[in-house]
Amino acid sequence: MMFSSNCFLCLFLVVLATQVTLAIIAVPATEAPPPATQAPPPLIPPSSASCPQAGLLLEKLVNLSTALSNINNSLISVFDLIDEQCPCLDASPECFETRVSNFRTALEELIVDADNVTLSAPTDCPDRTGAVFVATCDGTDVAVVDPNGVIQNGFNTDTNVTGWAVYINGDTYGFDYFRNGPFEVRCRLTPDSVEIVLGDDNDDPLTSTAVGTGIIYDPDTGNDYVAISFDNATLNGIYCFNRTVFPRITLLFGFDGVPGRIEVHNGFVYMIDGQKIVRRRLDGTGGWEQVLFFSTNIKDFDVAANGHVVFTDESGAVYIYDPVQRTYRQLRPPTSDGRCGFTSAINPCDSLLYVANINDAELQIFNTNTFQRVGSLTYTESTPSPCPSVAFDPTFCCA
Repeated sequence: MMFSSNCFLCLFLVVLATQVTLAIIAVPATEAPPPATQAPPPLIPPSSASCPQAGLLLEKLVNLSTALSNINNSLISVFDLIDEQCPCLDASPECFETRVSNFRTALEELIVDADNVTLSAPTDCPDRTGAVFVATCDGTDVAVVDPNGVIQNGFNTDTNVTGWAVYINGDTYGFDYFRNGPFEVRCRLTPDSVEIVLGDDNDDPLTSTAVGTGIIYDPDTGNDYVAISFDNATLNGIYCFNRTVFPRITLLFGFDGVPGRIEVHNGFVYMIDGQKIVRRRLDGTGGWEQVLFFSTNIKDFDVAANGHVVFTDESGAVYIYDPVQRTYRQLRPPTSDGRCGFTSAINPCDSLLYVANINDAELQIFNTNTFQRVGSLTYTESTPSPCPSVAFDPTFCCA
């Protein structure tokens, strides 16, 4: 006795749904190998929400191709049963057997397409190295550019940025910055949140002559450290701005001299002191110690993960200093076009050094391991700033 089409359709859908479920469950990339014509998926390291897995697309494509092939193989027995028990009596396109056959043809075409896409997936795509931010002290526009050269929509700060720090805040990022004339420190916990004034030159123990020179966010305490100088030099030093209760400003470390730009690395705060870079333990033990002494004044610097210090001097040259070997390597000679480096920072995603130059729409990029310039990056199509300040979106990478 022949099954009716409606009844058999229900049976067919039940069988198909079961096979789809089994195929999806049975084909995780780590358990079932891909078809023989495909490259095996890469090993995927653990990931956090703020650090997308490398090779995730190829892994998903392999899983899709394998799952589709398993479904198609399972349909062979179902199709044989239909042909035996419920064959078409005419050439009507509405016949159930014809419709199942058309479905299998479309499925097989989809499998071929999925296999072709998987096999042609590139293995040399650029790493996800994060967005590059460039702020200015003469405006509120912040330029944003992809490291591959795509200028993206920027954003605006509430006031001009003299110096800033960008940091991970959960699955997104926040940034804190200061301005001068008058001096003020601001905090924005997320890109879309309202800016908070953490303190200004009217708040004790500051005075109206406060001039900020550097800022860094300390992830261990959740506070900002800001280097400030005054007309009364006895007040000079690094001040802590509490980001939970404000304005609460305390002197972290006094400094006998004019404090410069600062960085935090491996339990130390590093600071420019004219021709020197000095450091001091954040736990309060010990005093200021010299890291390096150079022949000209230092404009900006950063500390690499391996402890090497990369810096620019007032001539526009770029150097890297190895504190263990006590050796200097020049990454860029002094400039003669007036576009010397204004700020420099290491991208935490790929350890490349980005130098933002005065009145220059291009950032210069250097490899701190090979000591070579590796390229440049145009960050704006507008008039470049005489005081650019470069930072990075830290949520785009696994650093």
